Amino acid sequence: MRMMNGRLHIPLRNNIPPGQNRNRSRRQDSVDGLPKSVQFDESSDEYRCLCGIFHIKTGAYCIAGIEIFLIFFYLLNSLLVLLQQKNSYDYERGDRTSDYVAIAFIITSIALGIAMTAVLLMLLGLARNFSGLLIPHLIIQLISIICFLALVIIGILAVVTDVSLFYRLLNAAPFNEYPGQNTVALPADIAVRIYAVLIIYAISLVLECWFVIVIYYCYRYLTERKAYMRYCMAYSTPLKTLNSR
Repeated sequence: MRMMNGRLHIPLRNNIPPGQNRNRSRRQDSVDGLPKSVQFDESSDEYRCLCGIFHIKTGAYCIAGIEIFLIFFYLLNSLLVLLQQKNSYDYERGDRTSDYVAIAFIITSIALGIAMTAVLLMLLGLARNFSGLLIPHLIIQLISIICFLALVIIGILAVVTDVSLFYRLLNAAPFNEYPGQNTVALPADIAVRIYAVLIIYAISLVLECWFVIVIYYCYRYLTERKAYMRYCMAYSTPLKTLNSR
């Protein structure tokens, strides 16, 4: 078995050339009783993140905490937009353009619920050292990157063009356009709120691009750790390089 840039290799058989002393080869290729090909060091720099400050698993826990905070932030912002949105000027005449806020809130709630489920599954996988539970989170992260990129582009178009359609898609603050117009002139407080949310979208995009790399390496770390433990169990080798993580 060959994994992660050659750090963990588990050979199924050991082919010794004719005439070579098997015992001597074992002594030369081992350190503390473990063959070099199956050594696994949890404290290796390759299992660390944030310039080597955190272990990759600790970094994954920190990412989960940040993502939970962002999920609640976006849910609260969407709820505030729903509560603060007023009916359109011609609502009694059949203009239902302001109803998009309720639809946006439902879509946002469903998306954030799926994201929260993925984060909780990742936390369970980290607690049980089961790499398979990180896969849904990786998928949601890739989808989130696409969504945040689209939101940033839509936000830039909204700021540049003042077209109400882009502001609706952004769903960052409540507003109503004037009848017969497709552009809006937002008051200062609403404009500042939209700029702030747009900046947070951009920060979230950058963070998710970094987070997906960390979680991916954490997934590989857990996979290698499991493979090493299987080898040790199969060959009755002490787990000398594993800690309590």
